[in-house]
Amino acid sequence: MKKYIISVLAVLMCFAGGFSKNIVVKSPGYFKNPIRDGHSLFPDSLVLSTDAEEIVIPEVGMFGRMGEYGEFPNLRKVTFSDVDYLPGDVISRMPNLEEVVFNGMIGHFDCTLISNCPNLKSIVFRGPVSSTGGPGFLYGLPNLEKVVFENVVVDLGINFSPDYLCPKLKGITNNGAFLNVYNDSLTPPATIDQLRANPELIGEMERIARWQLEVLRAKNSEWMRKSEYQSAKILQPILAELGSSVADSLKEAMEYAWNLGDDVKNELEILKESPAYAPDAAMNLRFKYASPTDSLLTLSRERFNLDSIAGDGDDISRIKNLLYWVHNNITHDGSNGFAPGACNLRNTYDSARRDTCGYNCRALAICLAEALLAEGIPARYVTCLPKAWDTDIDCHVICVAWSKSLDKWVWVDPTFAAYITDDKGVMLHPGEVRYRMQHDLPVILNKDANWNNRFPESQENYIDYYMAKNLYVLEVNTFNQAEPEGRSGHAQGYHVALVPQGITYPNSDYNTTDEQWFWQAPE
Repeated sequence: MKKYIISVLAVLMCFAGGFSKNIVVKSPGYFKNPIRDGHSLFPDSLVLSTDAEEIVIPEVGMFGRMGEYGEFPNLRKVTFSDVDYLPGDVISRMPNLEEVVFNGMIGHFDCTLISNCPNLKSIVFRGPVSSTGGPGFLYGLPNLEKVVFENVVVDLGINFSPDYLCPKLKGITNNGAFLNVYNDSLTPPATIDQLRANPELIGEMERIARWQLEVLRAKNSEWMRKSEYQSAKILQPILAELGSSVADSLKEAMEYAWNLGDDVKNELEILKESPAYAPDAAMNLRFKYASPTDSLLTLSRERFNLDSIAGDGDDISRIKNLLYWVHNNITHDGSNGFAPGACNLRNTYDSARRDTCGYNCRALAICLAEALLAEGIPARYVTCLPKAWDTDIDCHVICVAWSKSLDKWVWVDPTFAAYITDDKGVMLHPGEVRYRMQHDLPVILNKDANWNNRFPESQENYIDYYMAKNLYVLEVNTFNQAEPEGRSGHAQGYHVALVPQGITYPNSDYNTTDEQWFWQAPE
């Protein structure tokens, strides 16, 4: 077998043979600097031959996506040494690849690490791992049979699903120790006693901690600082309980990173630090809700037979029935805005079918609000925004519907067919969810929440991450009706944002800190 050992000092080996193409795999473009001060980003002399049968990657700061440079038709095995960061799809479209080995320490690897390699059979992690990306770890590997972890993994965020198209892979082999696991049905986290009984694993944990120290204090670590702070939150108290001398140093580095601002805080931590609301006597706008006899609402009610869809049950069942109907009949596509023409249920529904497309969460929420109003249920669409609304454009739009039986608003999200309850099963509205999250009270996502009836939506992703981020600023329309914004022949309302004290959201017509006014009952 032809073997190419790639190293900074052995570049000329890659030029052997006249049929190969020689490339330099560039580090990810979103990192302009090394994530650790004084470490090289990526050696320019690291050249790979597309004719190689085996490639050994030396210690590097970051490694780019090999699949972007061709198929490496002869490649059978790839071995990595220490690497700070591996992007998603680092290895993809390798037709004859059979084995991937990570010999060194990995700081962080992104989700969908390896994909679309039809002959890949084995992936082995021999070194420790600080943190991983989300659940979509692997994709499109029909012959993958073995994934083995031989060492410490601090924060394991992976999961397996039939949708990931790895039919022969039944699970992972854990020969090391996992400190935090996204899905503990894959493998249980290690106990303190198990760790204490293995000095070698403790040494590997200390190795990760010393790496985290560098990342937390680095000038240019960008989003890696946040990732590794969250990983250090898991590792540091365990090291302290084990009596490790590295624990105190790691704690100091974490305090340093925390004091830099929101850089390292997770979404819930930022929400918990939000200033309080306060009464606002100057807020004298009125909320209006179109009557179900409104001509546009009547057209939608009759066109879709919404009376039948809502059913004859109590108000909660009617609200849920309309939620599921919109979710099942209009696909979500976050990259597509409103349908051409008027922003109403009929036009959006027809456009989705005519063009075989979906629309974004705002369009779906406006459609659900219209369906609810047509059935005589007061409703609003609510734009949920992060604290960093000026740099983070990923907001989310949901609905609230007024429940007479509960005498309050309830959360209904047509993008994910989602609603949220307390531990007694009572539906909550966004203000209640926000308060309960800030005070560590139970909030529960319905079990059948999903995206486009294709992927289930988890509580961890939807509540703990996505909505924790997007409940900092809440914006509603004062006039709730069909065609509440966009092109229309009737008067439209104002947008009002509920903000914590000291916060301004300039993209709204009005700001208020008065949550009682904001969540008032419909007249």
